Amino acid sequence: MTKEYFMSEIHNLYEQIEFPKQGILSKTIHESPSGEVNLFMLPKGEKISGHTSSRDAAVFILRGEADFMLGENWHRVKPGDWFFMEAGLVHALNAVDDLVFMLTLFGS
Repeated sequence: MTKEYFMSEIHNLYEQIEFPKQGILSKTIHESPSGEVNLFMLPKGEKISGHTSSRDAAVFILRGEADFMLGENWHRVKPGDWFFMEAGLVHALNAVDDLVFMLTLFGS
């Protein structure tokens, strides 16, 4: 997708969902100087190990449940849940179900 794909248009995020048989699939659905929006799709059982980001971020759960580690604490998240992560916060996840979430990264 080009950087302008979602500029000034309305699109359905659910139409962008496609689950990989294994691994993680991410799609950049918007990118601009003010930030970036990505759609992540993980099959049940997939994990993302602990890591940090140099940018503040927000996560919105669209489908499935997951165990998310934020700092030293684990949280069970479900569709409709969202949370903010400050830059530098260690985070990880375990997909309990097929999982879809939207990640917004702020700044560049």
